[in-house]
Amino acid sequence: MTQFSCLSDQCGLLLLDASVVVNLNATGYAERILRALPAKILVPKPVVTELRNGMKAGHTDAIDLQCLLDGGAATEFAIPGPAQQEYIALVSGTSAQSLGDGEAATIACAHGTTAWAAIDERKARRICAERYPQIMVVSTVDILAHDAVIAAFSEQELSDAILAALQVARMQVQAHQLDWVISRVPPEKLMKCVSLPRSVRQRVAEMLPTLSDRSAVS
Repeated sequence: MTQFSCLSDQCGLLLLDASVVVNLNATGYAERILRALPAKILVPKPVVTELRNGMKAGHTDAIDLQCLLDGGAATEFAIPGPAQQEYIALVSGTSAQSLGDGEAATIACAHGTTAWAAIDERKARRICAERYPQIMVVSTVDILAHDAVIAAFSEQELSDAILAALQVARMQVQAHQLDWVISRVPPEKLMKCVSLPRSVRQRVAEMLPTLSDRSAVS
């Protein structure tokens, strides 16, 4: 099994939060990525609703998601009855301790089943770790770094997919995943990814050849 991704073949069911759906749509290869994974892909109903509501602001992720659902690459999933209480608890309370409908549904569904949760947002990951440490949480990068996904793409295709997720969807990258991302995308392209911290982009800039080096080569 892969040495980098936290997503293992022990994951039989994988729940996608809205941010992960958006990131995967941005790659241009969402269906191919999801079909490569060994897990069954589930999208909580509130996530579907959240993305549909986004169409009012001109976002098209609901359309792309519907194609995934219609094609069988993912399945819409209702919050189980026993998980309803957890869902309500997660959307209630102060802004620092409550979540949006999609994030809350993803965590509640994972708590009420054996599914893993794919979540990128830092607050949602923190709250999940604090309240439900037993839930296995992965990120979009974990999905992209899964051995089965890597095997389904050429190096150039995977690089393009990662770059698109960073530039179009502003995909968040966990600190421990930065080296993997940097190893997959050319530094001159990563420098333009404003979703990455400034310190990371400065580090990437140092990897570029100096002007004198370029002159020597030419």
